[in-house]
Amino acid sequence: MDPHVVDRVKLPLSYDAARLRAEYDAMGLHPYMFYSTVMLKLPHERKPEDPPTRSPYIMSLIEAFNQHTQVTLARLLRLEPGSEVRQHCDPMLGLEVPDSVVRLTIPIFGGENVTFYLNDTPVPMQAGECWYLKLSDQHRITHGGLEERVNLTIDMKPTQWVRDLIQDSYTAAQSHS
Repeated sequence: MDPHVVDRVKLPLSYDAARLRAEYDAMGLHPYMFYSTVMLKLPHERKPEDPPTRSPYIMSLIEAFNQHTQVTLARLLRLEPGSEVRQHCDPMLGLEVPDSVVRLTIPIFGGENVTFYLNDTPVPMQAGECWYLKLSDQHRITHGGLEERVNLTIDMKPTQWVRDLIQDSYTAAQSHS
């Protein structure tokens, strides 16, 4: 796999979308317009005096990645119905970028009538799936659905474990196509 060429890989990891949705709903987040980012306190950042987390499942999957790499950021990305994210690139989010981090995306809900374009080609992400996307390339989102779209994104250092996970997933997908 050439990291300069491969722009998307569905990873062989899946998560309980209903459980993710229930934890999101329990957060009781405030209304927003267009686009909202909710920063999640990473498990290693929590202090004993912090109140119990309302999202133990989300925290456990972040911690599972943290066993193999350094998770640097975890967020919920919310997109209002009828909104769009204009085409842009995130120059520090690609395997091929020196000193970068990679972002894994886990859709939670609201993907119906939402199209994520990477290099002008749709990425068919479904709730509970986990994707590596080369976000240093051009990407955009259109949302024609009726409910908000929420994704969990986890940024991490591209350790050998992360690279192998992406490489092995890519190789497996190529052998089935």
